[in-house]
Amino acid sequence: MSTPSPAATPPPGASHTALDRDGGAGLPLAGDPERRPGLGTAAALGVAVLVGLLWGAATSLLQTVLPSPFAGLANAVAPWVAPAFAVGALIKRPQVAAAAGVLVCFGEVGGYYLLSLVRDFGVNPATVVLWAATGVIGGPVFGAAGWCWRHMESLRWAGLSAALLGGVFLAEGAIGYGVYLHYTGDAVVFCTIGALLAVALGATAPAARTARTPGRGIGTALAWLLVVFPLGAAGEALLHAVVT
Repeated sequence: MSTPSPAATPPPGASHTALDRDGGAGLPLAGDPERRPGLGTAAALGVAVLVGLLWGAATSLLQTVLPSPFAGLANAVAPWVAPAFAVGALIKRPQVAAAAGVLVCFGEVGGYYLLSLVRDFGVNPATVVLWAATGVIGGPVFGAAGWCWRHMESLRWAGLSAALLGGVFLAEGAIGYGVYLHYTGDAVVFCTIGALLAVALGATAPAARTARTPGRGIGTALAWLLVVFPLGAAGEALLHAVVT
């Protein structure tokens, strides 16, 4: 009986993954142990609700103290979905990350409007429904994107995740604040944050660090922005049409 060559025999404890065409590894194969730790289901959902409540309440407070051109950061979609991305990156399972993204957004709605009531501000039920609806749509997308950015071994998936978070700031800045509201300062702030997020997340994604190719991570994220930005711009146009 022939003995397998050392090259064909994986070292003890090695993880078997499907190779991706971009040179990174693809999805972990079924049965593989998850290589990066993360929050379990109960802890993840609890953290999601807590983060949402705190960030929603903080947004209510920041609206009265942030100066121009930063005031828009306390009254926009992009800063509300960013915590869903961050929480999703901390979670062990992708399905839980998506659910946690929804809970983060619902918590933000609850925290914001509860504190608004305490501060004796009026609450419009239609606005509550609108923001809750955006959470149903954006929460799972950005929760799952955060999970993909940290756990996927493909630069393509990591780059898409980075582009999603950077792109939502870019689209809201360029279209929401630039085209519709004509708030130049706010538009510059949002677009700057979006560009920095896409570059930073592309460079620091675990897939890019594993492959030691931060430049490729950045390039992949910027390439995905060519797809993400038009979709985000369309979403901004739809949201503007609904609100007005």
